[in-house]
Amino acid sequence: MNKISRKLISLELALKNIIPKLRNDGLKKATGKSESHFRKCSDENDYEHNLYHMDSVLIDLESLKNGYGTPMLNAHNEILQSQKYELNDYENIADTLIGINIKLGNLQNITQQSISPSSESGSQITDSEKNKISRAIKDVEDQILELKKTIDKQK
Repeated sequence: MNKISRKLISLELALKNIIPKLRNDGLKKATGKSESHFRKCSDENDYEHNLYHMDSVLIDLESLKNGYGTPMLNAHNEILQSQKYELNDYENIADTLIGINIKLGNLQNITQQSISPSSESGSQITDSEKNKISRAIKDVEDQILELKKTIDKQK
């Protein structure tokens, strides 16, 4: 019987979640590699198939173009954030500020795509686009809250 992974944060999990959205066409377009290849890379127990960093970046770029955000970057960020207890407060603040900038960039991209004349309904924002914008705003708010917590620890 296969053991089921219980990791909440991993590149493999991020990859598993984006594969159904980009499907074979999107993955092939972005990386030149098949969905099957990335399914193998998303298996934490398959040590022979690893995700290359450049593929991760290309997947995020394709994902961003399709309005799915940057799952691989987010996973990297979350992995680093989960390990930050080992860093000193200055590094925590610097990392959190970088995270805020990343989340703001994502919010800006999603909003610009939503109001673009070439979007789903032109310059009018659809409910689907509003949901994406709301999630991106929530991500920014979470990062700001993290910054506040780190700064409060300084007192």
